[in-house]
Amino acid sequence: MSKTPPGDSPHSTPTRLARDLGFWAALSIGVGTMIGAGIFVLPGIVAARAGPAVLVSFLTCGIISSLIALCMAELSTGMPYAGGGYLFVVRAFGPLIGSIMGWCLWLSLIFASAFYMIGFGHYLSDFLGVPTTTVALFMTLLLVILNFIGARETGGTQTVIVLLLIVILIAFVARALFSLDLSRLTPFVPSETGVTGILFTLPILFITFMGFAEIAAVSEEVKNPSRNLPLTLVGSVALVTLVYCAVVFCLLALRPYNHPGMAEETVLMDVAREIMGGGGYALILLGGILATVSSANASVMAASRISFAMGRDQLMPDWFNRIHVRFRTPFRSILITGGLTGVILITLGRHLELLAEVAGFLSLVLYSLITIACLVMRLAGQDWYKPSFRTPGFPLVPLLGLAGCLFVIVNTSRLALVIGYLIIAGAFTWYMFFLRKGTQLVGASSALWRQKVFLPLMARAEDYIAARREALPVLLVPLSNPETEQSLLKLSTSLARGRRARLRLVHVVSIPPQTPLEAGRLDYEQRRREKDSLLDRAARHAAEAGVRAAKSAIVAHNIPSAILSVSDMEPPEMIIMGWRGESRFPITRGSNMSGVLKVAKQNVLVLKDRGLESVRRILVPISGGPHARLGLELAQQLAAEWKASLTALKVQKGETGKAEKEADSELYRQSVALFQSQAEEITSRALREAEVQAEVKVVIGPDTVRAIIAESENHDLVVMGASNEWSLRLKLFGSIPDAVADHAPVSVLMVRSGG
Repeated sequence: MSKTPPGDSPHSTPTRLARDLGFWAALSIGVGTMIGAGIFVLPGIVAARAGPAVLVSFLTCGIISSLIALCMAELSTGMPYAGGGYLFVVRAFGPLIGSIMGWCLWLSLIFASAFYMIGFGHYLSDFLGVPTTTVALFMTLLLVILNFIGARETGGTQTVIVLLLIVILIAFVARALFSLDLSRLTPFVPSETGVTGILFTLPILFITFMGFAEIAAVSEEVKNPSRNLPLTLVGSVALVTLVYCAVVFCLLALRPYNHPGMAEETVLMDVAREIMGGGGYALILLGGILATVSSANASVMAASRISFAMGRDQLMPDWFNRIHVRFRTPFRSILITGGLTGVILITLGRHLELLAEVAGFLSLVLYSLITIACLVMRLAGQDWYKPSFRTPGFPLVPLLGLAGCLFVIVNTSRLALVIGYLIIAGAFTWYMFFLRKGTQLVGASSALWRQKVFLPLMARAEDYIAARREALPVLLVPLSNPETEQSLLKLSTSLARGRRARLRLVHVVSIPPQTPLEAGRLDYEQRRREKDSLLDRAARHAAEAGVRAAKSAIVAHNIPSAILSVSDMEPPEMIIMGWRGESRFPITRGSNMSGVLKVAKQNVLVLKDRGLESVRRILVPISGGPHARLGLELAQQLAAEWKASLTALKVQKGETGKAEKEADSELYRQSVALFQSQAEEITSRALREAEVQAEVKVVIGPDTVRAIIAESENHDLVVMGASNEWSLRLKLFGSIPDAVADHAPVSVLMVRSGG
């Protein structure tokens, strides 16, 4: 029995989420959410309240967020599943606290989305003269539509937007440095606001630091989590704090805190126009629009992930998490998230600071519990909790993080506290009346550790030990196209028998970037229950062929990354893939093959399938090198399995047609004979070195590709090693194996040695 992700039956085929997110992609998720309305809308508002001392408010929020990020990094590497802060709390404290915090986190993202949209409305209404709320509602509708249809274009632009925003803010700071008046920073703590100005602005500003938690929400999708999760969590907070302080410092040194226009939402645009002219105004306008829209979009996507994590634990109705048949997106979750955002915009849209405080308060309650969860999980000392990153300064750092969260909470306005407590009370009521008897989750101090984590881990260890005992090499076979299934499985099972290996069958399920991976997993499992799957058919084929096969499904946004992540977990001897498309310029350019071939260190086999129903004659063109040697070895194994003849073909370039045009020349005939004899000797030597028995055939002609294709007409399968040709020629014309695969009338197996 294998360990399965939370919510899976231990008897089902394990289905995992692919690790698609590298360091920069994960960092952009956190930075892209934080660099939003917080820096483009709030600086003037909070500066008017606290004066230059507002810099202390930004630094304080950054320090508290860094302490929380360190705790979250440990929990993320100890529990690397989708769900983030909600998952940590529910696994540590059980379903009651988990349910309350799940709803709080989901609604905090909705309040944050409303805040971002109001910020967007202020920027665009300043430019167009349209009412702020109208603009915000229209943009909310557009984001809902984009997330509903799962537009792939929206998923790949986050990193570009983040870089553009940083460039815009750096340009503003760089220009402002030439116009600063440092006398405007005194007094640093104005007498009319005092220290209370710092305290009152902390709850308003904390919304600007919420984005780092969204990295933890996708921790199951992050590559090399033990390194990248701590770096991106803490790094995003540090980078954003630095940018915020630089921008606010310049703003305060350009315009006095008590200036009549300081408390405006678009003060940054006004100041940019003063020092940079119309170009500066347009630059900050562009930045404000991009920042608020990207932040709102990221919040909508994160909210759908949280709802799926709650649905997985039966803390939210299944109705909420249904996948759209056509677009493969959680459309009901997206529609409800967008609808609630619209309601908040209509009712509270004029109270920008209140929206920020409510979102911040709900997040701070969750962060407080996360710091406690870090203490509980570390001190519990459970065998299954093995974080690859441990919070430094334990237990001081979690305790300081908890104290910081409570310090900000007690300074939150009364109205924001009332709204927050009502949400918590509603979540509590929901759990007590609808979930208390239905959920099977328990707290971290009880049977959850044994039933949900410890026993599955032990089962996985037993499987691993059993596999190691037999010491069978692994052949990884990714399956995604039913059209290539039969031939690919026949090839794979034959090689597995010949090499005394076992198969690792992996069904790679590709979904749009806008669809949460957890949503794709649930949808795939539902479809598997309804009808026979590609993976099930493949497993039966392997069993009928007498080959051991382990099967698993992996849901991914990026197919090559998914395949490589599987090969990293259990390095296979070779990866066997099918290919049915045209192979021009060269075979794998722009396809899923390219990502695998560029990075994979193992032997890779690519089958261009034209049928393998009856293989009686196998042709192996000889070209030299490790690829050709592996091709010979595999061809001999296939010939033995299928009782087929094996022919080694050597194409020697030359103009044999001259003999018909010239007079019979004994010297010419002797030259050709000598030429052919030398080619046969080279081929025979290659066969002896590879310890392969095969018929040798030499063809002399001007075109290697045509010669191989012509000879393939008398065979059923061509096995070719990868080309060692000059890389420039590959880019311009494609390799010899590519061209043969394109035009040969039979199936072609291309082999690339990883050695």
